[in-house]
Amino acid sequence: MIPPWASFLLVLILILIFSKYELCIVLSIGALIFAILTQIDILASLISIFTNFSIIFLAIAVAIIPILGGIMEESGLMLELVQKMNVSKKISIMVVPAFFGLLPVAGGALMSAPILDQIDKEVDVNRKVAINVWFRHVLILIYPISSAMIVASVLTGISLYLIFIALMPPFILMVFIGYFILVKNVKTNEVPYERDLKRVFRNMIPIIIAPLIDFIGRTFFNVVIPEIFLLIGLIVSLGIALKFANMKITNIKNIAKKMKIWRFPLLIFAMFWFLDVFIRSGVAEEIASLNLSFILFILLGFFLGFATGRIQLPLSILIPIYLSQFITTIMPLMELIFLYWSIFLGYLITPIHPCVAYSINYFETNYKNVVKHLAIPIFLCFFILLLTYSLFRLF
Repeated sequence: MIPPWASFLLVLILILIFSKYELCIVLSIGALIFAILTQIDILASLISIFTNFSIIFLAIAVAIIPILGGIMEESGLMLELVQKMNVSKKISIMVVPAFFGLLPVAGGALMSAPILDQIDKEVDVNRKVAINVWFRHVLILIYPISSAMIVASVLTGISLYLIFIALMPPFILMVFIGYFILVKNVKTNEVPYERDLKRVFRNMIPIIIAPLIDFIGRTFFNVVIPEIFLLIGLIVSLGIALKFANMKITNIKNIAKKMKIWRFPLLIFAMFWFLDVFIRSGVAEEIASLNLSFILFILLGFFLGFATGRIQLPLSILIPIYLSQFITTIMPLMELIFLYWSIFLGYLITPIHPCVAYSINYFETNYKNVVKHLAIPIFLCFFILLLTYSLFRLF
């Protein structure tokens, strides 16, 4: 029999090798192989996942999010939102990728890339790719209904909105660093659209109403399954978006098909199944006995973010190890932020990150040239992260 830790390493290597393919399938196969190698009761493990109402509600919620994104994209509501802001070129090339980044759609970088290209034809294409990737994700870092933040909250037992607040300093820092390194030298001029802030606010309602309802529900109502508030908020957001877009409920079928929404809930189930097998195998305790320093968790987070082109997968691997090592059920908030941010930075710069690949293809350049622009803000942020953690330990 292969030792559990060796089984885990073997499965992890296979997941890393095949992570560029459909992650829900790769993770499910990985969980199955892991369960067989460690002689876990597969049926009992699956039943525990598919009878967990928190996971079920979460899976339904993440299936609705891309439909909301598809409505906002197909109806032109998001494009109109950006146009009606009527801000300077510098602000526009930051805002366009940022707002489109909130739409969890397949190939989403291809939605903001053409608009970014129209705003300024003179900017170097490699810089445009870096701008598109960087600012497309800075807002996602703090978006409360992003699947990565939801997963982090569920795994650590920390309130979604405490994570949101704690991520504000990294978010602000990334905006400033992105501006000074990537945008500051861009020549300015006004974008020729009529400003209409009422229209801007109106079109933002479907985006902000879901996290608002979720926040109010979790804050003022103590229920066994808090994920129900996220689901309610998303259903309300979906209804408002349909109304604003002058679409019928029947349009959802085509949008859901286009967005391939089956991938999103399956990823949630696959992730939690892998996590359940991981916990039952006892590997977390074995690795925890090595007494890894947290700085190693940070470095592993960056590596796994880079190696997988994902955020949720590294979180689902490293957080259980941390909880086992420190014999706790709730991860300290600040340590989660350091880990989350390190994974996020590794994820931003990897060539297997779809947004990086799509942007490179659209602007007809290559990763070698683009990484020269992305590496400076990425590693500057990572240096600040390590420095901040060192100071945090001193106090």
